[in-house]
Amino acid sequence: MLAAVLNRLLAHSPVAQSELAAQSGCTVRIETPLKNETLVMMPDGLLAHSEAPPEATLVLSLSFFIVRTHDPATAAQQIELSGDAALGGRVAHALSLLRWDAAEDLSELVGDVLANRLVKLAGVFGGIPGAIGGRLVKSYAEYLRDERGILAHPVEVGRWANGVNALSRGVTELENRVQHLE
Repeated sequence: MLAAVLNRLLAHSPVAQSELAAQSGCTVRIETPLKNETLVMMPDGLLAHSEAPPEATLVLSLSFFIVRTHDPATAAQQIELSGDAALGGRVAHALSLLRWDAAEDLSELVGDVLANRLVKLAGVFGGIPGAIGGRLVKSYAEYLRDERGILAHPVEVGRWANGVNALSRGVTELENRVQHLE
């Protein structure tokens, strides 16, 4: 399943695909909160499920996905690599190039004509009216975050996510110690 999702994104990113093609035959394990899978890089730059032992492992915690929405550079620093660090770094870089093409996926649901009209409409909202609306939404969000204390600040969310990750690692270590005592 993970390979299928990543291959869908890779189909729209020739640069990422060529970076993975250069690693053809190498295996990497990608662990996310929802799915863990060992993948092999194919000569065409796509990924396939593999039963071989991974040469590198990339762990993408929940905080990675939360932080990536507003700070991709900080999120990239939260990827835990083990095994072949050079391979893991190259794969992580290739995956960081992936972007979701909503218009392409939308056209499969509603057709090209309607998808193009919706994209144009989004472009209008992304222009001057969208910029004004965006500033208003940003100001309101800052008011709710800073003045009313209803919304969390991204720095606080990052700290919380790091704390959750540290607690999770601590629980895992404690479970391992208990198992060794038995």
